[in-house]
Amino acid sequence: MIDYSYQLPIVIIMTIIFILNPLAQLESTLRSGMKDENTQPIRFSIRGKKWPFFAYRRQMKNYYHLPQSRKLYTQTHYKMLRQILMLVLIGLGIFVFIHEINHIANTLDNFNWTNFLTFYLIVIIFLLAYFLYLKGFTSTFRTFAFSLVPPLIYIIGITSFGFWIKFSIIAAIIFITFVLSVVELYHLYQRVVYVPLRYYDVEMQADVYANALFEPLVYNETYTLCAEFEIKTDEKTFNENFKSILVYANYFHFIIAAYTIDTQKVVLHVHFLYKNHKRIEKFKGFLESKFQRSIPVNVYSDYNKASYEKNFFHKDAYIVARAQYLANLLRDLEIKSKVIISLIVYFENDQQYQMFTETQPATKLSEVSIDGYVSAKIDMICPNNDFMIEKNLRETLLNLLIFQGKFVRLNVFY
Repeated sequence: MIDYSYQLPIVIIMTIIFILNPLAQLESTLRSGMKDENTQPIRFSIRGKKWPFFAYRRQMKNYYHLPQSRKLYTQTHYKMLRQILMLVLIGLGIFVFIHEINHIANTLDNFNWTNFLTFYLIVIIFLLAYFLYLKGFTSTFRTFAFSLVPPLIYIIGITSFGFWIKFSIIAAIIFITFVLSVVELYHLYQRVVYVPLRYYDVEMQADVYANALFEPLVYNETYTLCAEFEIKTDEKTFNENFKSILVYANYFHFIIAAYTIDTQKVVLHVHFLYKNHKRIEKFKGFLESKFQRSIPVNVYSDYNKASYEKNFFHKDAYIVARAQYLANLLRDLEIKSKVIISLIVYFENDQQYQMFTETQPATKLSEVSIDGYVSAKIDMICPNNDFMIEKNLRETLLNLLIFQGKFVRLNVFY
């Protein structure tokens, strides 16, 4: 057993060692000599049938918190304050944990409320550091406010007030916490965003607003039941009701993949869980109550996403809009360097690929070229402005059309 007079200095030294991590350089040296797959942390996923929706909801949350993330790139003082406060919370959590670990261990054998609250405090400190790192100050303060409830109830419980006074105060705290929790849950479902890839489709003769946040999740095995709802209304009326449509979709776990607007109607393209036919009928009734008219619906299964590819994903205007959207995100973060537009494509044979490379450079992806098909990667460096991005992309897409290449995926880097 360490002498009591040495305990505090040892705890402080151990806390500093944990934070500074003197073995970080050794870890980096060892990692550099190993394969990437051998240094990845252990990951496992327990996915239900609705995993595409919950992944999409995370995309919405990330975009909702984008203003906080943008400050990390654009405001140096904000970034420093956030990092310093996070280190303080982590250091405080480690210090308290090491200092109180003996008491926490004793709680396992002989339950004690004081030791339990000490353990609770440690968990909350690390949780606050996690939320500060992940989401910023607003979510951290909200978590901190709710975390005060159990200690507050405990403090009131050990005071010398009479039983009925304690009971009344504690009941009031629990009731207020319950009401605030319901309000927060309500606001959680109201926290929806729709980020459109906007362009004009000549074939449809309509303005298209494809869902940019859903694009990375298009290819999934469960949300294959699709429906097109034809709403005969004007754009202004639709926009007034669109927020409530998004909230409804968020609550009942389906995804608005895109919508189109022409002079006579709005068409909603919606993806549902493969067996959720009843929800289509209920959503149809919801729309009819909103717009006060009958709404035709076309239901079909699109397991391979062929319809989505034909209507949106593989159209030149969609590809250009997607690239411009990703480039705009970089501009929002005040990253002013040139961008790299990277296309993954494939050709039906090597001859088509060779003819294409005579017009512009491409890199063959041998590891994913199978059954005679040739996969390739095309990288284009250009200034980060919409005109130059569209010019370079349309030239490349035209060359792909000439030499019968097929588009697969697009990414933008800096």
